[in-house]
Amino acid sequence: MTAVCWLQARSPLYSSPKRVDFSMKIIPTMTIREFCDVRADGRTPYPLINAIRQSSITCTDQYCKGEVFYCRILRRDLPELQKLAAMHHMHLEIREPKSILRKCRQYQFRFGLPLGMILGFCILFYYSNIIVTIEIQGNSLVSESVILSLLEQENVRIGCWITDIDMDYCETILRVQIPEISWAGIRHNGNKLIVEVTEETPQTEMLHERTPCHVISRYDAQITNVEVYNGQLQCLIGDGIAKGDVIVSGIITDEEGQTHFRHAYAKITGIYQQESEFTESFVISQTTQTGKSTCQKWFRLFNLEIPLQFYHPDYIESEITEQYTAFQFLGRELPCGIFKRVTSETKTSITERSEQELQLALNSAVVRYEKNFLADTEILDRKLEFATTQDQITCHVIYTVKGEIGMTAEFLPEKNNPVQETEPDSK
Repeated sequence: MTAVCWLQARSPLYSSPKRVDFSMKIIPTMTIREFCDVRADGRTPYPLINAIRQSSITCTDQYCKGEVFYCRILRRDLPELQKLAAMHHMHLEIREPKSILRKCRQYQFRFGLPLGMILGFCILFYYSNIIVTIEIQGNSLVSESVILSLLEQENVRIGCWITDIDMDYCETILRVQIPEISWAGIRHNGNKLIVEVTEETPQTEMLHERTPCHVISRYDAQITNVEVYNGQLQCLIGDGIAKGDVIVSGIITDEEGQTHFRHAYAKITGIYQQESEFTESFVISQTTQTGKSTCQKWFRLFNLEIPLQFYHPDYIESEITEQYTAFQFLGRELPCGIFKRVTSETKTSITERSEQELQLALNSAVVRYEKNFLADTEILDRKLEFATTQDQITCHVIYTVKGEIGMTAEFLPEKNNPVQETEPDSK
């Protein structure tokens, strides 16, 4: 027959009396803290129970079965319980359930297991944060060897750390150094570096051959040569025309008096004047890099930054670029990484130039302008006019050039026109 009693123990789990069934059994489980299951028999157990209540022993799972007392205590309280049991002439049987700490203590002198785990983690961490493969996408005109050689000049190669790659700068290098590339993007997927490029494709000029238009003059000019492929010529060689005048008309009237609207097409060459102005100041301010730079690194964990170098650049003037690269583990970004800040020293100098130096600078600007904007024309004459003030020199240039002066101008036929026929070009 099972008996029932009331017990109260000084325990954080039992702050009030609890009714306990004497027939309940302790189920062995895997715990984190080290416990001991105790069976106490001998004389009546109640003096021992009262002594446990008055002590600092943490005692749980208490119940009595006959004259036998069962409980569970922390392993650290076992010596104190043994003293109390000896004082009350009770015999203790101790059983220690399995615990994680006890299980780990069995392997405390087997150094190969933790070293192997640490080494495996280090290998995974290392290969998750270095470049193992470089994949190039989107290239057809530019070979992979050209792109890889440019990246290698910036120390981007297989085996380099991902945190050391300045991806924005490498993208700019690819766009500037390779004219065939119009856009470049660099990213990494785990330990794979992916370089995506978009190559320039020449656009075919679309001719709206069925749209009626005139050929008009782009400048005030004198016509020197005319080649008409479609349309009706309105001017002769040697005639002077104003800007916007029609040179070749797209409205043609045949012998029968019928009107046709065509897409006029012609090559018109003429002599015209073009003006431009250039200015240079006596005093200029220039900011250049001195070549000195420092790289500071922080280990960032969430929003916490731990400095890896304990020095700060003391440059008076500087330019700062920042980059953050997260660590990778098995293709996943970790909430930690390296925050890098590169500080480059700069120097601003104010230079006062002489009038002769300004003349040379203005002449260089004129040459660049002619090379970039007048390369398709023949320069017949140029007139340079200089105006000097206290702060600057201005050069006004008047060019007399010979080149293409015709441009197309579309028009819409009138609705009340009795005949509106549009014929394609007959080139």
